[in-house]
Amino acid sequence: MRSNTTGAVSTPAAVSTEGTDELPQDVQRDVDLVADLVAAGFTGPLWQQTADELYAYAFKPLLSAMRRTHKLADLCAKSATPLVITDEDRGTLYRSAPDRERLAILTISVAMETFPQVLKDAGYAPAGNRGKDGRLTRLTSFFYGRCGLVFPRVLQNWRTEQTDRFVHHAVRMSDGTLLHALGQDSPETVPECVADLCDTLTTMINGLKPRNRAVWLLTVDGLSQGEIAEVLDIKVGDVENARYAFRSKVRQARRSGKLAIPPEIRSEWARTKTTKAVAR
Repeated sequence: MRSNTTGAVSTPAAVSTEGTDELPQDVQRDVDLVADLVAAGFTGPLWQQTADELYAYAFKPLLSAMRRTHKLADLCAKSATPLVITDEDRGTLYRSAPDRERLAILTISVAMETFPQVLKDAGYAPAGNRGKDGRLTRLTSFFYGRCGLVFPRVLQNWRTEQTDRFVHHAVRMSDGTLLHALGQDSPETVPECVADLCDTLTTMINGLKPRNRAVWLLTVDGLSQGEIAEVLDIKVGDVENARYAFRSKVRQARRSGKLAIPPEIRSEWARTKTTKAVAR
């Protein structure tokens, strides 16, 4: 029997002792460690050291799993929250190291919050909860499994935060915004064909997902790729991808005849091209 920090007597482990006589030494050390942590009330240097070791163990595998979603699906298979990954999520997790790191830190933090109670409730039972290959689970692996249980919920919250930030900048584009950006909002009458083109492009931009719409609204406002990336807290490559995707959509609309470029705009393009060539 061990006495805890309040002086009360507690059972040594709050851990299943089924078959502990035959536990391998490393697993037995983990069982004894949990008993000591429970007795200490999960406070003090021992808990801090253990928490640091659990964090270090889980961090890199989480980063790796986020780049290979089949591994992520396996990790989260037993979670009460279904793992839903959109194509945009998948692309972001594969390309963006900062986003993967933030998600890993959030996941570990959430898992760590409840881990002491899980251990108090005898949640770590290596003899009764063997891995897929029949091996007994170490405490580090058990904690990593807990990370898989909370990750889907963490991902949902992260996605909402991301969307909220983009929505803040992705206000609906008003009629005339493109006309103003093109210098076509002078007191002179704007050709109807030019106004129709701007209306069509405005509708297309307003139909984009929040992040891509925010990118194009800031583009129309005259911000550079680097400035847009800084405002939206995304990578320059994400800005480039958003611009390329919309340009491709516009090119496809032109080829299919759904989007016509007025002669006035074509003439302006030719004039600008000639001016640049002379300047060189």
